[in-house]
Amino acid sequence: MFEKKKFLLNCDVCDTRKIKEEDYSNFEQIMVNADVVLVNEHSKSVLNRLPIAMNHDKMIELSDQIEAVVKVVNGSYEITGNEANQEHTILVVNGSLKIDPGTAEVLQRYEQIIVNGSAEYPKSLNGFLSKMSVNGSAFAYPDDCILLKDEFTIDQYFPLRAKENGKYYAKTAVIIKDRNVDIAKLAGKKVRFITNKVILPECKIEESVSLFDEQTEMTVVPEGMELVYGDALLNEEMIRKEGDNLFVYGNLETDENADMDVLCEMLKKLVVKGKITLKKEQFEAFEKLDAEYDEIEVVRNSRVIKNMPKTRLDKNLFDNSPEGIKAENIAQLIIDEDVTPEMILEKLTLKNCARVNCTKEQESAVAAIAVNVAGIGEDSCGENMMGMGDIFGTLKDLAHTKMVNADSYIM
Repeated sequence: MFEKKKFLLNCDVCDTRKIKEEDYSNFEQIMVNADVVLVNEHSKSVLNRLPIAMNHDKMIELSDQIEAVVKVVNGSYEITGNEANQEHTILVVNGSLKIDPGTAEVLQRYEQIIVNGSAEYPKSLNGFLSKMSVNGSAFAYPDDCILLKDEFTIDQYFPLRAKENGKYYAKTAVIIKDRNVDIAKLAGKKVRFITNKVILPECKIEESVSLFDEQTEMTVVPEGMELVYGDALLNEEMIRKEGDNLFVYGNLETDENADMDVLCEMLKKLVVKGKITLKKEQFEAFEKLDAEYDEIEVVRNSRVIKNMPKTRLDKNLFDNSPEGIKAENIAQLIIDEDVTPEMILEKLTLKNCARVNCTKEQESAVAAIAVNVAGIGEDSCGENMMGMGDIFGTLKDLAHTKMVNADSYIM
């Protein structure tokens, strides 16, 4: 049995404060990859004597008298006024953090807040957030606002429930889809919205102006058109449900089984504030519709190869794939030498592959069509050039390595 000579640790939070030198002195090499490393005077002294290399985003030094509690959240998290966190809590959020108004007392109990994502908080709490670091976007909203969903749709009941002189905040957009919403009632209550964007019917513009400030971007749905907010699938069911004059705020994909001639007969007008995606055989009929859109993508009925550790593409496969080949989520893709660069450019779609092994002549063609591909080249091309010596060396190295993967780890 191999004796472990190396120690590899991958974690979000590494707590070294109780480390014992004798527990790690037998390792020839120690590697720690962490977002946050906690140290004190004792652990700094021990770490300096060990053969250790640390990769971290943040190192926090705590006194020996502080008993810190580490809390790691993968996803969204909200700090509320009634949160019962302990003193000296270290919060790590891998996602989005929302801090509610009136949480100053709660925030004082945090030792550190690290956000790998986005953070939203009231402007009045700026002074309490000196111990917060955000690796992403941070936004302070007005304190006198009532928080709504990031994308808030005003329904028929909201004007009844809205507060007099109420000030509401929606991070992304306010949407008015229903033309029967009593906007005049909101204006009469002197309601205000703070948001980046408002999407509303043309008939509601005049009475809605007082609800938004002049910095709010306004998208107007033309009279007679129905708003479809968000990404959508175009088929007969959608047209029957939403109407034959559609204003889509999002991306629109056509149903691959739909008859585009039939859809075009059913539709009178189509406006898409986003990208339209449709099949190659649907494009000719779609052009007759004279639709308005920001972008269009025509996709082929490609042969799909995906979610494989390793696969090979040869000339025979290209010859028997008249609509092309779509390769996705493949660890190692090998392209045979007899596949020409012209065939690659014309027929291959490549996305999310770790490594593409190809000849030097194929390399520029592969690079031109590749999306999110880590490595392209001939250094590993072919069965006899797989770098087997390196692989065996790596396996041998792993056999001598103690590896730990964790959210948080106490050394």
